[in-house]
This record gives sequence, C-alpha cells and structure tokens, in this order.
Amino acid sequence: MQESTASIQDQVSQDIGRFLQRHKDPRKGLLQLSAKTRIHTKTLRRLVLKEHNPTYQTLYKLYSCLIGTADLGQMLNSAPVLIQEKLKRTDPQLKSSPLHKYNVSIEQELIKDPCFSELYVLADTRPFDLKFVRSRFGEYGIEILHKMLQLNVLRLLENGRYALGSNRSTFSAEAIKAVGLRLTEKYAKPSRTDENYANYMNLFFESINEVTYRKWLDIDVQAFQDKMRLLEDPSSRGSLPIFMFNVIDTLQEPS
Repeated sequence: MQESTASIQDQVSQDIGRFLQRHKDPRKGLLQLSAKTRIHTKTLRRLVLKEHNPTYQTLYKLYSCLIGTADLGQMLNSAPVLIQEKLKRTDPQLKSSPLHKYNVSIEQELIKDPCFSELYVLADTRPFDLKFVRSRFGEYGIEILHKMLQLNVLRLLENGRYALGSNRSTFSAEAIKAVGLRLTEKYAKPSRTDENYANYMNLFFESINEVTYRKWLDIDVQAFQDKMRLLEDPSSRGSLPIFMFNVIDTLQEPS
C-alpha cells in the first residue's frame, strides 16, 4: 500500500509540474491552477512536494482541469493508470452501472439550486410523479423537472414516475456540504430519536491533539467504507429511502 501511495504522489507531482512548466512564472501558474480546480495553493504546493496523499475528490478536481473536461468518464479514460485505479477503488459512484455518465456541470446545478438537488436525490431513492413536484415546488419545480429531463438527469418510468437518468452529478466536497445541509434541514427528524432504530444524530466538540484527530478521521472513513460494502450484497436493497451526512472538521476559520 505504501508503494502505491508513493507512486500516486509521484504521478500527481509530475503532472502538476508539467502544467507549471507551461508558465513563465510558476507562482502565477499555481494561482491559475488553484482558481480553476478550487484547490488551495497550499495543498497544491504540498502535492508538488509529495507531502500530501490526494483524496479521490482532489484527484477529480485536479485532473478535470489538467485534462480539460467536465465529463468524469472522459477524464477517467485520459487520466494516468495509477489515477484511474485509485478513483475506481475509492469512489463509490463508479461501482454503479457503466452506462452512467458523471459531469461536473450537473454538480454545479446541484450546488446552486435546492429544488434540483432534492429532486436528484429523491429520483434515486423514491421516484416521484408530476403531482408531487407541483405540490412541493410549484411551477418552478415543473420548470426544473423539464430541465432535468432535457439534461438526461431524469427519465420517465412506465408507471409515470421519474427516476435518475444516465447523466449523473459528480460529488465534490462543496456538493456534499450543500446537499447534505439541505437534506438535514428538511429530513432530519429530532422527534424520532426516542424510537429504536429510527435514526441517529450526534454532536460533539472538544479540543484534542493532532494524533487523536487523525484517528477520529480514520474511524469515520472506515465506517463509511463498511456501509458501502454492505450495499454490495443485492439483498441489502429495499424500499426505505435514507440519507447519511457526516462531517468532522476543526473549529478554525478557513485560511
């Protein structure tokens, strides 16, 4: 595992280096890359120096820019083999149908429009009909519905309900936060916490050391992977629509 990680770090460092070589002033090149990828310059410098192991979300943002495409499939086909392997290994979306296409432009719609994002999630978990859209979102919801159909984000089923289509959204950290907060605000039900196995909520804040903080992060990463592993069993699927949104972060302002 250590050799694989080091190789990925080498690959990323080389690819960023090649981008910077195209600029007379590498510092300006780094600022440009930061603006295009929405990756902090400090993180990019650490990637160049091989001091940082990039997550799959970082790799998506970086290589979408370096390759010049918003289409995840095109990016995967053009990315170095090591990058392809890590993305396929760590992104749960890529375990779905190969017919699905993931696009950053759809993610931007997801981030900026609460109606778009809620219909997107519901279409994947509890397909709805036209009456539901009109009652919840009014005529604006109908406009968004037609837009999502044109983008092939939604498809009409034989029973008159709408489900997700072939074009899907990528999920950067920004999208996870935006959609997660909206779902939490609308669907988290404090009144049900007294019921066994109805839901789970937690909140904790404390001052801890760096070692403990990293252990906490590792525990949550492992818990998420365990949950995704359960879904590999077809019998795990059912009629109960659920969402899960989890955050651990420091109580420090962004630098």
